[in-house]
Amino acid sequence: MTSEHDRTPSVQDDFLQTLVRDKTTVNVFLVNGIRLSGQPAAFDQFVVLLESGSGSQLVFKHAISTVLPVNGRAQTREPTEVPVSGDRSNHVRGRVR
Repeated sequence: MTSEHDRTPSVQDDFLQTLVRDKTTVNVFLVNGIRLSGQPAAFDQFVVLLESGSGSQLVFKHAISTVLPVNGRAQTREPTEVPVSGDRSNHVRGRVR
């Protein structure tokens, strides 16, 4: 029996697939603070294969904190946060670009 979750691609899968397809260079920050740089070549449920000039690294997803495209962009979506305005108080913060 197939559940709806099995048929629907996740946001994570969509994001990583776009990075692989576009050969986007990324910075991968691990939970211990280490930064890795390279291009995601492949991924599965548990790991991301990251290729760089020094070779390939198999990085376990549970060790990844953040994946940041070097150009600052991946799938383009409209920000959901409210933009910061000069006349609003500091407690309202928006997306900083």
